[in-house]
Amino acid sequence: MKRTKNSLKITAILCVFFFLLSCSNTVGTDDKSSVILTVTKIQGAGLGGDDADYLVSDVQTGGGYLTDPLVVTLEVKLKKPEPILPGTSYKTSVMIDRYTVTYTSPEGAPVPVALEGRLAVVCEVDASVDVEIVAVRAEAKAVPPLSLLEGTLNVYWAVAEIRFIGHDLDGNVVEATGYITVYFADWADL
Repeated sequence: MKRTKNSLKITAILCVFFFLLSCSNTVGTDDKSSVILTVTKIQGAGLGGDDADYLVSDVQTGGGYLTDPLVVTLEVKLKKPEPILPGTSYKTSVMIDRYTVTYTSPEGAPVPVALEGRLAVVCEVDASVDVEIVAVRAEAKAVPPLSLLEGTLNVYWAVAEIRFIGHDLDGNVVEATGYITVYFADWADL
């Protein structure tokens, strides 16, 4: 009898253990959302400050350091664009919480450290939203490798991967990634 009770206790404990092991406290996965978040445009700045599809980053401007912003256009679409009556649910709207910028250099040039920023932007289905983000922090220009460009004729170029992370209002994770080329130099000295 005692052996049977112990066996039942062990079985009950194992059932609870495996149940808890199968539970997840994550928000969700990208596959569960009924919407897709896309980066439709990344607008940087050229040498004269004009709009460009790349970014010219001056490592030193008039004795100081400035951040380099980008304007990114994000859009939300339904995965299955079947008409929903009387319209789309509010749960298909996307709240964008944060973004990351990671640099890589195809030439092997040194690049600044990655950065992360927080956002609080809502994008509705079949609509777009423009978001201004920091692509290069001023602090990154004051330390190597970017500080090594001051007073030189060298130009480093890198590809910035910008990843937006958020969730639909049903709690499912939604992400989008875009890329832009960044040219780092002390442009005033060139």
